Amino acid sequence: MMMTKLTRLALICGALSMMPAAAHAHGSMKPSHGGVVQMSGEIMVELVTKPKSLEIYVTEEDEPIPAAGFDGALVVTAADGAKSRIALIPAAGNKFTAPSRPPSGAKVVVSLTEKQGGAKTFVTFRMK
Repeated sequence: MMMTKLTRLALICGALSMMPAAAHAHGSMKPSHGGVVQMSGEIMVELVTKPKSLEIYVTEEDEPIPAAGFDGALVVTAADGAKSRIALIPAAGNKFTAPSRPPSGAKVVVSLTEKQGGAKTFVTFRMK
């Protein structure tokens, strides 16, 4: 029995639709520390707001990446367009801290640069 091209295409599409979704390839996008998550390539960055500071956590495929291996900063653009830079301080494990909290409505770019190799990672958040 001869299959038409349309029948073959339908079978292939049906088989492909049963394959697991590729979205799981980079680990979970669920926040681990109650913050907000953004992806940059393979790196997931979680921003956690505290009353007077911020915490930043970095992971790759659900594995913590040591903060000590990066230089980091926040580039903050306030609602009025004023820009400032806040250094990120590596803490234990995959955690960075920022000693101040940007104002509500500010755009915050997390900038991370690997100490070995110089690879750069940028993610953007909007403060609530």
